[in-house]
Amino acid sequence: MKKYVNKQHVSLVIALFCLYLAIIFWPYFTKWCGTLLSAMMPLLIGAVVAYIVNLLLRQYEGLYLRLFKSNRAAKFKRLWGILLSYLTIFLILAIVIRLVIPELVSCIRLLISNHSKVITRFIATFEHNSSIQQVLKNFDPRHISWAKVEKYLSTGLGGTFKAVMSTASSVVSVATTSIIAFFFSIYLLIYKEMLARQFTRLIDTYLGKIKRRLMYVIHTFDDCYSSYIAGQCKDAAILGFACFVGMTIMRMPYATMIGVVTAIGALIPIVGAILGASIGVILIFAVSPMKALIFLIFIIVLQQFDNRITYPLVVGKSIGLPSVWVFAAVIVGGSISGILGMMLTVPLFAAIYQIVATDVGKRERARQTKS
Repeated sequence: MKKYVNKQHVSLVIALFCLYLAIIFWPYFTKWCGTLLSAMMPLLIGAVVAYIVNLLLRQYEGLYLRLFKSNRAAKFKRLWGILLSYLTIFLILAIVIRLVIPELVSCIRLLISNHSKVITRFIATFEHNSSIQQVLKNFDPRHISWAKVEKYLSTGLGGTFKAVMSTASSVVSVATTSIIAFFFSIYLLIYKEMLARQFTRLIDTYLGKIKRRLMYVIHTFDDCYSSYIAGQCKDAAILGFACFVGMTIMRMPYATMIGVVTAIGALIPIVGAILGASIGVILIFAVSPMKALIFLIFIIVLQQFDNRITYPLVVGKSIGLPSVWVFAAVIVGGSISGILGMMLTVPLFAAIYQIVATDVGKRERARQTKS
């Protein structure tokens, strides 16, 4: 009994000491984690890119094997699959840029022309205002502190130089991260079978007792995320094309650009539709307030049609998450990491919901069997 009590005391002392160390060194630990995360960021981005590209890669490899059934040709399926997958993504981005840039330039020109009218009106008001003219007449340059002006200019120029250098450094950092992530994603796709075998061996060696449950959780998360990404992209493309066609028929301005914005916004659950509609209303309002009102009515009807008919048919119940939990996931994800958090937490909640629902069902059936 004394030995048992002594062991309890020793465990309590060790736990309290570990807690003390955690409290004392917590700032250093968080700083170290931040440094490690910053160093691993290109690899994490590359892994996310590889996961998304892999969805296309599976389709292209399946198509390649159906077209070329010889064993010799099958050796090149990965090479052609990766080339076609990245080429498809780059082609989509090029088409989007080609469609959006001309209308964006015309929109900016329109806004600048409107602002130039406002500036001209402001200058005219400034010139004909008697109070302002009186202030200018009483202005005496001898009362200016030129030392303060010189200090302000030097500080301003220094701050501008620092801002330019910081921007240039950020651009170089983003470019370097993008290049590393791109090549790392290619490596992951080339050696994905080897990495899967290594991962399975590690689980068999160290986590053999919980392998079945762990693999079930991993497969559930994979199914939820892959279904969500594929379904959202299809639904976004359909919604953006429908918006473009409807605006073209009604002869509204910026149909191509607003259609693309609507498609991109549709990737964000709940908030994306409101964001895309708001941008469209603002752009069209600069041309015609009446057309902006018509567009608002059109986009509301289109969103209702998408939510009630298109989305269930395209995405279906592959995610299987009730709308109340979708709303909760969007709120939590947005609070944690903005728009990116909104997009990632919905399939995360769906996977957790599916795992918990399956486990609850098994436990209820087991309890009913016993009774």
